[in-house]
Amino acid sequence: MPYALVAPAFQSVARPSSQRILAAATRLSSTLTLSPDLSDATQTPEASTSAPQDFLRYRKFHELKDSLTRGGSPSRVWSYYTDLLNVMGYDQLPLQVHQSVLRKCTPPSAQLRVSAARRIVAENVPSIPHIHEGRFQTVIRNIRAIDQQPALEDYHFILEQFAAVGHHVGAMQVYKEITKTTGITPRTKTFGLCLQAIAHRLTLPIEQELLPQRTTQTHLMMSELISDMQSLQVPFTSAILDLTIRILKETVDVDAFEKLMTWGYGIDLSNPDRLPLHPTQPTLKAALGIAETPLPGLSVPQPFSTAALNTTIDILGRFGNVSKLVQAFEVLTQPLPRANEHLFSSFDDDDDFGVADNPKTHGRLPPHAIPNTTTYNMLIRHLCRAGHATLARHYLLQAMKLDRTTDSILRYNVYNYPLRRVFAPHFAINRGTLLPVFGHSNRDKDVALMRWLSSKIPSILKRKKGSLQFFTTFKENMEKKAERRAALFAAHPNAAPNSAFRRRPASAPSNERLPSLLERKPVPKPNTSSVFEVDVENSAPPSPPAPIKRLDIDLHLRVLQRDIEEIEAFQERLRAVLGRNTQRVKERLGRRVWAGKDVYMADEGQRRKVTRQEWQRVVGFKPKTVVDARSKTGTARVDTPSSLSTYFHSNQVAAKAGQGGAASQTVPKHFTSTLKRR
Repeated sequence: MPYALVAPAFQSVARPSSQRILAAATRLSSTLTLSPDLSDATQTPEASTSAPQDFLRYRKFHELKDSLTRGGSPSRVWSYYTDLLNVMGYDQLPLQVHQSVLRKCTPPSAQLRVSAARRIVAENVPSIPHIHEGRFQTVIRNIRAIDQQPALEDYHFILEQFAAVGHHVGAMQVYKEITKTTGITPRTKTFGLCLQAIAHRLTLPIEQELLPQRTTQTHLMMSELISDMQSLQVPFTSAILDLTIRILKETVDVDAFEKLMTWGYGIDLSNPDRLPLHPTQPTLKAALGIAETPLPGLSVPQPFSTAALNTTIDILGRFGNVSKLVQAFEVLTQPLPRANEHLFSSFDDDDDFGVADNPKTHGRLPPHAIPNTTTYNMLIRHLCRAGHATLARHYLLQAMKLDRTTDSILRYNVYNYPLRRVFAPHFAINRGTLLPVFGHSNRDKDVALMRWLSSKIPSILKRKKGSLQFFTTFKENMEKKAERRAALFAAHPNAAPNSAFRRRPASAPSNERLPSLLERKPVPKPNTSSVFEVDVENSAPPSPPAPIKRLDIDLHLRVLQRDIEEIEAFQERLRAVLGRNTQRVKERLGRRVWAGKDVYMADEGQRRKVTRQEWQRVVGFKPKTVVDARSKTGTARVDTPSSLSTYFHSNQVAAKAGQGGAASQTVPKHFTSTLKRR
């Protein structure tokens, strides 16, 4: 349904019945509160015992007001709102009531993202992207019907809701209504929310045949938004740049991406250890099809964040340029401060080779960012897809070292500093770090790499289990201290203010025990959370860095428990696949030995013929156990070549049995049929 709304007549206002709305699924309440001046600006109908209609309006109004104030469920708020419209009419309600209902008739955007991710995992995708889109349309129509204009923040709330579920079509319809119907000038946040909805939609699953259509559609939407930003002179902030790069990685070529990185972040991917010599403003005409005018804003390069680093690693990995991928990762995560000061030239001073260094770049640290778990997971995944097992093993070892360092620093900080001053860790090895290496070794049947990976998992699990035990004990001790403090305060309620039993001020951070997150059901976190980490609120470049997260003991314990369970399950799967591949290699080489052919001996570094007895000792074949059919007891045969429990030995027995007449009855039929086919 299009968002080009006009002021309708009173009869055309959509008023769903209260019975239908009350039958809808109850949603969790929003955290928004009623406007403070609502009680002053609202003419509350007075109760009258002589007029039942006035009493009904009075009751319905106070039901809605109480639900908005207390934060009732969205379905209950919407039910009270429609009931009040049926008895009172929209023209008698002030603007603040409609705006409060708009924000309370749907769950918060953060909660909506989680519920949408759950539906995707359960393959329960709704027919419409946002289930409460009709409610937004009704409230906006009612506001226009009372000759009022919706504020830009009202549209921003709707855009934020649409961005949470990736409803890019609805977001563009709201944007067109803002610019063409209301005449309101959009701000940086308006464009940021629209681009956020488009970027989030690109991360959601879609049928393969609809992928080109979605790519073309999002391409045109972003072209329209960038063109309007140029015409309205809206500044191109760091958030807009980050979202634009996320969208462009689906359609743009390498050259356009490198130009955007040079202009936006001051990073020349051909020489990432130096500032660009001649940064120019790209027009992105080839990528977006917009007018050849410079992009607004960005007078200085934007700060290079971890989210931008992850996007850069992902794009370079998709392009398949492993050399540039590794170079960008090494330089952008470990910059060399004032590297030009350590360079020297062995040529004469009169010779002029190359371009002189820019003196303005001295003393300035090149753009860089701290890698996190997603960075290493993306890097190892792209290296394994490109077939570089050596680099993948190197960065997995580097990730293990960083995991040990991060865990040691976290333990030291927790033990020596107050909990409110400890930062949350930014890196931890999980199943996603190990899975690409396992997939590469399984595809190429690289048993050596798979065996090496299996040898590293026990140390990872041991460290994580030790960390889980440490933080569990730390939490228990912290709870015991809180209980003893509470008991001492209860025993000395009249203690002096400066005594050790005084009450903690309300402004101080609380360490009271909350319900343990280990007892709750883990909530699947959407894999597109990084799209919502950009700050679309700030319109003044450069945007400030993201806030630092403090350590949450319960959340950290839950993450450790989840990682341990996933890695243990992964270890069992790895053992089964490794045993299967090893057995297949032994059988394949064993058939060569039984046929009198040579095999390569790794300890000797040459190929030579091996006897059956020597091969049995080298590969470690166990003697076959013969089971007595009457006693059901097993007796080990003599360690001879004919007693090997292998596939090729079964074929040999089948061949002899086929020549021995009655002895062939003891040979399984499928072995005999296989022999005949050969």
